[in-house]
Amino acid sequence: MKVLNTALEGNQFLVGDSVSCADFVVACALKLPFQTVLDAGFRKSPVSKNVTAWAERMYKLTPMRNVFGNIQMCAKALKPVVKEEPKEKKAAPVAAKPKEEKKVEKIKDNVESLGETPFVLYDFKTFFVNHADKAGAAVDEWYKMNDWSANGWSFWHFHYDIYEGEGDKLHICNNLMAGFLNRAEHVSKYTFARMAVLGQEGSLQIMGLWFVRGQELPDGLAKEHPQMEYYKTRKLDPRNNKEDDALLRSYFGGKEGDTLSGLHCQTLKWHK
Repeated sequence: MKVLNTALEGNQFLVGDSVSCADFVVACALKLPFQTVLDAGFRKSPVSKNVTAWAERMYKLTPMRNVFGNIQMCAKALKPVVKEEPKEKKAAPVAAKPKEEKKVEKIKDNVESLGETPFVLYDFKTFFVNHADKAGAAVDEWYKMNDWSANGWSFWHFHYDIYEGEGDKLHICNNLMAGFLNRAEHVSKYTFARMAVLGQEGSLQIMGLWFVRGQELPDGLAKEHPQMEYYKTRKLDPRNNKEDDALLRSYFGGKEGDTLSGLHCQTLKWHK
């Protein structure tokens, strides 16, 4: 960062007065650090102010946004999950009784802390996606599941906070949604969802319905997914609320071309 900051002193780009391949290569390499660890405080420091101004220019360029969508820099750095390493056991004196080695317990996230559940999500996914009446009988069967306890499962509505220009073209929103789902594959063992691109070009939206383990969003999404900070979420109660029930049935039982959330459905994808 120091080297780049010095090189960019008084310059708009890395080589010459216009953008070049060098700018794109370095901007791509710094994209993830800017999204995860190079927080607002660091970006305001003298050691990075030139790099920050240059990066903000780069990430607004059409070629970058067409590939990556809206790149928003993190306000706070993500905190690493640190696992305590077991200490080396020193050789005890011959006459002394050897000390018992302490077991290092794995730090559990909020889903692991819930324990076992009688509801087998994999089997239900297979049943649901192959059911002929997804919006009707399949959802009715869903409500009959045997784990609606306080630590059981919950439904959520996701709504991506569209950045200016991102809703102009369908392929941009499709890329944004696909990238989000790809980065959520690691939580598929305890989540089930349907995501959609809605509306018309110029004002497209990305929304989805999610079924997750527990009564809070899993740490695998809320804390580990790099794009979750750009999503507005709302917990649903479709078993008791008619509007939430209709919303759930429309997403999980709908198809492209239907009206979801009052908007025309352009693209509809499973997360399973």
